[in-house]
Amino acid sequence: MRIIIRYLTAVVLSVSVFNVAADNQPPSDQISFQVEADQEIENDRVSVVMKAYSENADPSKLADQINQAMRWGLDTAKKMTAIKVRTGAYQTYPVYSEKNKVQRWRGQQELILEGREVDKLSELVGTLQSRLQMQSMQFSVSPDARRKVQDVLIEEVLQAYKKRAELVSKSLGAAGYDIMNISIQTSGHIYPPPVRMESMRTVSKASVESPAMEAGTSRVSVQANGTIHLQR
Repeated sequence: MRIIIRYLTAVVLSVSVFNVAADNQPPSDQISFQVEADQEIENDRVSVVMKAYSENADPSKLADQINQAMRWGLDTAKKMTAIKVRTGAYQTYPVYSEKNKVQRWRGQQELILEGREVDKLSELVGTLQSRLQMQSMQFSVSPDARRKVQDVLIEEVLQAYKKRAELVSKSLGAAGYDIMNISIQTSGHIYPPPVRMESMRTVSKASVESPAMEAGTSRVSVQANGTIHLQR
C-alpha cells in the first residue's frame, strides 16, 4: 500500500520573537507545524449484532419465546469455532393502548458475533436469520494489524517532519534548528462498504440467503505536531 505524506495547512508558521533576556542573549525564533502520513488498509474483522425479538400479551410467554430463540442462536453459532460469540443487552417493555393500558409486551436480546473469516460469518448469519433478526454489521481493522501499520507510519511521519524542519530552517536563513517539542497522534477512519441485509422481520428459513458482505478498507493516519527553534 502506498503511504501518503500530507503537509497540513501548507505548513502553519508561528514565529515568536522573545524579548532579550537579562543576560543579553540574542532573540530566538520558534516555528510550529504539522505533518501527516496515512495509509488505506483492508478491514480484517467484522462484527454482527443479531437479536431475538418477540411480542406477546403474556410477559412470561414472551420471555420464554426470546430465551428459546437465543438458546438456539447460541448453540448454532458456537458450532463455528472461528467466530467469537457473546450475548448483549436484554430488554422488555410494555406497549400501551390508546386508553393508556398495557396491551402487550415486547422484548429482545442481542447476540453478538465477531470474526475475521467473512465467508463463514456470512454463512452463519444466513442460518441465524431463520429465527433471529439482523440489527447491525460493522467492519474494522484488528488491533494487531492497526499497530503494525501505525509503526510504519510513525517512522515515515518523523522523517517527513525532519525534512520539513530542514526546509523551513533553510528558507528562513537559519544556520540550523533544534526540535523543542514534538507529539504524535494516531487515528483511523472506516469506510463502510454497502451491505445488503434482510428485512428486520423474521423470515422463513426457505427464503433466507447469506447476506452480502464486502469488508472494504479503513484509512489509518499518524500526525506529528511540534515546534522547532531556529539557530541564528
